[in-house]
Amino acid sequence: MPQVVPTANRVLLVFEVFAREGRPLSNSELARHLDLADSSCSDLLYTMREAGYLLRTPKSRQFYPTARLNDVAQRIASLDPLHAFASEALEILTKESGETSLCGYLEADHVKIFACQESPRALRYVVRPGTVYDLHATALGKAILAAMPVAERDALLEKLPMEAVTPDTILDRETLRAELDKCAKDKWCLAKNEGSRGVAAIGIAGEVGGRLAALSLVGPTYRVEENLDRYVAILLDARKEFFA
Repeated sequence: MPQVVPTANRVLLVFEVFAREGRPLSNSELARHLDLADSSCSDLLYTMREAGYLLRTPKSRQFYPTARLNDVAQRIASLDPLHAFASEALEILTKESGETSLCGYLEADHVKIFACQESPRALRYVVRPGTVYDLHATALGKAILAAMPVAERDALLEKLPMEAVTPDTILDRETLRAELDKCAKDKWCLAKNEGSRGVAAIGIAGEVGGRLAALSLVGPTYRVEENLDRYVAILLDARKEFFA
């Protein structure tokens, strides 16, 4: 089992202390906040200073964070973590199921496809990243709605146009709410012939890098029906493994 590394945890706490106090602090003050001996705190602060994350004032000998942490954070933020997550997650899902897998996220009142891993089968579902779909007519959209706080979800539902995409699209908000409640309880959602005729999908959702994202397996309705239990099991295992 992984273990918590106390020193690494203390480094993070140092930044939290500075954020809370909002001023330069001496070694003894930080030692008190961190519940450390002065000597241990001195070693920690010296290490962080040598790494460029802290400066020490010449006269008062107090410490304060440099801009380096912000620079590193901005560089990390500029590289969307969803790219790496989606690439590996979809590869695993398609390999285990044999179906096309999708990753999407909420954009306004639609779900936007972020990435797609095509099934190797001749009869498969193909979609380009950047495509947007109605939330109420897709497994990705339902999974995202089901994972949202209820008040936030209800507010969004009231704004959805609820237009028919196929004859099987759910158009009644109360019916959709009941289905979303079931999705939230079961941790997975099903959309069968609702966003496209002859196509079914199963979706799950969770947080990736602080953003709510959804994954789904999608294929011909008959094939999804025949393999429903297996596909659901694959996605539920993935939900435990992939999402925070």
